[in-house]
Amino acid sequence: MKLDSHWNFDPETQAKTIYAPELVEQGEGLAREGQIDKALAQFQEALVLDSSLKISADSWNRLCWNGSLDGYANKVMNACERAVELAPKNGRIRDSRALARALTGDIQSAIEDFQFAIENYGSEKFKKERQAWVAALQRGKNPFTKEVLEELR
Repeated sequence: MKLDSHWNFDPETQAKTIYAPELVEQGEGLAREGQIDKALAQFQEALVLDSSLKISADSWNRLCWNGSLDGYANKVMNACERAVELAPKNGRIRDSRALARALTGDIQSAIEDFQFAIENYGSEKFKKERQAWVAALQRGKNPFTKEVLEELR
């Protein structure tokens, strides 16, 4: 910038803008590894570094899904909501939020999301599995045993 005064940007701001998406990617990796608190911290730091950062629905969804499977549904619910806000018609994303909702006791909302996912996403096996979960939830049963959650990983 000293050599050419036509450059018109703040290098520190530019560096943060470049680094913030990398933090999100690292956060996704941490979420896959079950390190949910660290993943949440990476996402938060990315947003602090670059408040205009547009984190994708898929990135929020990965945090939502993995966090829910690892027992952190309450902590990742905001990520689930953000994913759905960005992609409200995506059945896979609604399925992730449904799982989080079921695990946090919001059964009626979970059923609604699962039904949306059944109608808008997945194979026949996927749909049958979700239909069984909906039926169990409607009967007041929790279909999400430790074994089921482990199979979903």
